[in-house]
Amino acid sequence: MYDWILEASDEAGSIITANRRLARLLRTEFSAQQKLNGIKAWRTPVIYSWHDWLVSLVTDVVDQNDLPNLINTSQSKLLWEACLRKEITNSEANISNLTKLCRDTWQRLSDWEISITEVARSAQSDDQKLFASVAGSYLSILKRDNMIDDAGLAALILGWIQSEIILPSGRFTFVGFDLERPVIATMHQILKTIGAEVYLAPITTVNTGLSLRTYEQVDSELRAAGAWARQQLEVNPESRVAIVVTELDNDADLITRNIREGATPAWQYGHKSLQELVNVSYGRRLLEYPAIAIANLLLHWLVRDLSSLEVGILLRSPLLGSGTLSGRNRLELQLRQLPDRLWSPSMLTAQFYGKENGVNSKAWLAMLSEFSKSRRELPTKATSAQWAILFTDILRQFNWSRQESLDSADYQLINRWLELLNDFARLSLVSPSMSPSVAVSQLERMSNDTIFQPESTNAKIQLLGPLEASGAEFDALWVAGVTASNWPPAGTSSPLISRRLQEKYGMPDCTPDITLDHSQRLLMRLIASGTTTIVSFPRNHNDSEQVASFFLEQMDLEAQEDIDLPKLHAAELSGLTNLKEFDDLIPVVREGEQIAGGASIIQWQCNDPITAFLYGRMGVRVIYPQEVGITPLMRGNLIHDALYKLYIELPSRDTIRNWKDEDLDRRLTSSVDFAFSRHENNADQVLQQLLRLERSRVTNLLRQFVATDSARSYFKIANVEGELEFTSGHIRLPLRFDRIDALGDDIAILDYKTGSRKRLLNRQNIIQDLQLFVYAAASNLPVSALALVNIDNREISFDGAGSGYTDTNSWEKLLEEAKSDIFIACEELSAGDVRTNIEQPLQKARPLNLLTRFTELRRERN
Repeated sequence: MYDWILEASDEAGSIITANRRLARLLRTEFSAQQKLNGIKAWRTPVIYSWHDWLVSLVTDVVDQNDLPNLINTSQSKLLWEACLRKEITNSEANISNLTKLCRDTWQRLSDWEISITEVARSAQSDDQKLFASVAGSYLSILKRDNMIDDAGLAALILGWIQSEIILPSGRFTFVGFDLERPVIATMHQILKTIGAEVYLAPITTVNTGLSLRTYEQVDSELRAAGAWARQQLEVNPESRVAIVVTELDNDADLITRNIREGATPAWQYGHKSLQELVNVSYGRRLLEYPAIAIANLLLHWLVRDLSSLEVGILLRSPLLGSGTLSGRNRLELQLRQLPDRLWSPSMLTAQFYGKENGVNSKAWLAMLSEFSKSRRELPTKATSAQWAILFTDILRQFNWSRQESLDSADYQLINRWLELLNDFARLSLVSPSMSPSVAVSQLERMSNDTIFQPESTNAKIQLLGPLEASGAEFDALWVAGVTASNWPPAGTSSPLISRRLQEKYGMPDCTPDITLDHSQRLLMRLIASGTTTIVSFPRNHNDSEQVASFFLEQMDLEAQEDIDLPKLHAAELSGLTNLKEFDDLIPVVREGEQIAGGASIIQWQCNDPITAFLYGRMGVRVIYPQEVGITPLMRGNLIHDALYKLYIELPSRDTIRNWKDEDLDRRLTSSVDFAFSRHENNADQVLQQLLRLERSRVTNLLRQFVATDSARSYFKIANVEGELEFTSGHIRLPLRFDRIDALGDDIAILDYKTGSRKRLLNRQNIIQDLQLFVYAAASNLPVSALALVNIDNREISFDGAGSGYTDTNSWEKLLEEAKSDIFIACEELSAGDVRTNIEQPLQKARPLNLLTRFTELRRERN
């Protein structure tokens, strides 16, 4: 295998490959053969991809001063976009897609050595004429500014060789050029003309076994291919094993998962080496990697405000900041409870400053404060190189992707990002300066256009597309997806070049015969590149029946159905019977243990002990979706804050009755201003409008509330928004009440409810909510009444028990029974009670269902 490689890469030899992947493969193969021959040190072989070889020839020019500036892909795209925008005035046109189509067409014209003049003369449709015009402008800019792009590099080198500016010598072996491009043929001819030797690498592999398999579905076919690859490696760990899949670029992630499922079952939770066993030739867009997406999102915050969802992503990301995430996660939970809005960095720091005492959250807010300063000081214009430096400083400021935590794949990813930043910095050659928003958007587009796949040293199975496999040789090869709909693939002739011109030069896919011929040669070449080869196809795909490509029918192979098909790993696990259930004893509450939830923990303990344990002792919090508009929680807080301000002077009923006309209006306005000001300071335009409407609603509610309070029996407000502490054994619960009224020597404790109407007792005088009774148990003053105050547009009502609400003769008994229930609940909580109430409604159990196993327990009972 690769018997020719040592001779082709001797001192006089150079190997030129169709792509960089093949060049890397051949360098590895060369080293392996040298080691096999017992050689311990050797000269680095000259193995280049076609493009890299052309660039290397540029460095051979003696007088470098006269060389044109070689622009990279990003610079070329920017020039094409500029030329297109001059010709296209339609703002809805997708310039990005048009740029890609124009560049691909431009490259194809260069490969087939067709001048833009000939393209312009043959143009027939409006699109073809537009392309000819735009391409002419693009070419004029290149000539005017003495620049050359990748597409024009081959023609430049050919001209230099003919003019004897450079004279390549020796022997050149070309590998993997299955698509016969005229520019390659011209290079072969000119190299021979100047005395160089030109060879095409032979296909030395002898195919000793070819078989055809078929499977019901695509995922079954791919799992079988993965399992087959593992079997090949078990027989010979040094085997060169590859799986070639058509349309790999369309859904590389799904294809890879299915092959891993067959090759390395349980790879999802196994060692990382199980994932690395399969090396995928087609990578992902750089912007799809979390580290790069986070970097781009952070940089976008320099030029625009972010939504609550976007800010939440930055808060949760371990790729920013340092230390643990606990404090930042708490900030993000608070953010979810606020109305969705557009946040500037300064708005966010103002909202949360001093509200979270965690070290990591304080550090993050401090970084955000510096970031806000950088945002205010952004220049209105700067070169791309200056922007690259500033962007790098911003990311370093947030300790983005800190080096000490990087593994090999991450390190390669960050290096690729730095290369991209370097390419971005070079855009100043074609675009002298950019605004901040243009710079950030341009870097994001470049990230989205860049395909990246980290190299893996542990990879034993190569997953390739048909073109990536060109020129490679394998001990065992599986070619999947060879259906009539895939082979031959649909033609991709260029719509920007006239059909007549394409047919004249025999360009790719210009006629069905050309497409058919190329597809057949590619498939035959693939099959021949493996010592043993399996070709397969699914019988169904996307609800459509499939048949084998007619190329395979011509080979007269008998298809084997569904052989060696592995089961899904999860299905195998379901059959295990040796699972054991262990008793996990819950520790008792010890002195000093902090229990969250306040009085609600007692109600949870009575209703569903596991909920009390999870919320109160474990600190579990349900992550709710980001709120939109003014949330119920915010509405409640606004009313609570306004009532606190309204009654902060602790008036009596008679005092409240004396608030009339302008005096009442002034008090209501002052109370509403107090409640709303902190929210209005950090609100965007949409939220400000919503808050203006809410102001009016709350003012009306307060006016109605004052009227209702004035009509009650005599009271004097004794305290508002005060604190109590409930104690039972080692359980200590800090409590915060809304209001306490003095009724002579006794007190009444009131709790404001701003949602749907709540009842303290039901019609049978059974307690519905223990919260106020816990407050009563914590009070050192005699309590003669408890009441829920329902405040809503529909009604303002007091629903209570005790003096003024129910029979006072039964009040003391009710209160003592409630206290008894409370202390019993505390004893159970202290003892580690974690029972699950399977009688509760599913809606209540759903938020914690994953932890409580409510559904399973209920199903087992039934």
